[in-house]
Amino acid sequence: MAYRSREEIFASILGTAGSGAGITRSKIMFGSYLTYAQVLEYSKMLIERGLLEYDPINRTFKTTSSGFTFIQLHNEMNQMIKI
Repeated sequence: MAYRSREEIFASILGTAGSGAGITRSKIMFGSYLTYAQVLEYSKMLIERGLLEYDPINRTFKTTSSGFTFIQLHNEMNQMIKI
């Protein structure tokens, strides 16, 4: 797999976490093709920015409305520049 930008990884994580009511860290790993350490690093950044939320009781992640907006804008930009 080619190197991905931070924004592409963010969009991948948010897209994976947005596909259900709550998704586990391992499903994010497999869905986004990331290692455990990478998921920890990127999920922390996304939570700090308010794009992802973590439920400590169920140990699941969920994309916030701001996260869905990020995905939409990311996809629109990719369409404009045809990456």
